[in-house]
Amino acid sequence: MSGGQKRQILALVFLGAASLYLTWSLVTLAQDVQLLMSLQQRRGYDTRKEDDFSYVGSDHPTRLPIEEKLVKLVVQESVHYGISDPESADEWLWTASVGDGHVRIGKDERMFAVVAFHELHCLRSMRSAIQNGWQSLPLGRQRHILHCYNYLRQWTLCAGDATLEPGDFMQRNFTKHRIGATHTCVDWLPAYEMMKDKWLEWEQFRKSHGIAHHDVD
Repeated sequence: MSGGQKRQILALVFLGAASLYLTWSLVTLAQDVQLLMSLQQRRGYDTRKEDDFSYVGSDHPTRLPIEEKLVKLVVQESVHYGISDPESADEWLWTASVGDGHVRIGKDERMFAVVAFHELHCLRSMRSAIQNGWQSLPLGRQRHILHCYNYLRQWTLCAGDATLEPGDFMQRNFTKHRIGATHTCVDWLPAYEMMKDKWLEWEQFRKSHGIAHHDVD
């Protein structure tokens, strides 16, 4: 076989591999687009812009007005986010958004909670309760923790993530097998960015209107 023939064969192999990769990429993209459209339909996605709402009664967006892009999340064990380690409280605090955990939108800065940050708030509260002990908590705080357990239960069911995880997780050695399944998620970074931007807007509005600050997280 001559050198020219070898180069032709290699070129054909390369083109074949590139074609397969391109086909796989297009199929994956189509699946992700279909999934995102399905999520938007299931969530009753409203295409109106933020300023198109009156923010009176139920006339407001049902979701944070961000671009909901899909990302892949590989579940893995972590040495971070413990319960009672010296750095645990600070690490969990970094899961919070900038501000008091709420977002204020509309011309009158109407306040809303955002589910993802509400859930993270609940996890921080539950971690603190475990560390400090249930009996040490006042009744109001205990009721708040019970709300959080029920809230997370309902939203876990609502998400209905049907991703398959191989094996029996009850028998898995998590210190050795630290990588889990890959999930398709809505990118959370735009939500963090909007929460920060809206908080800065709210701070200007609050100060200009003489509204006192209060921290609810």
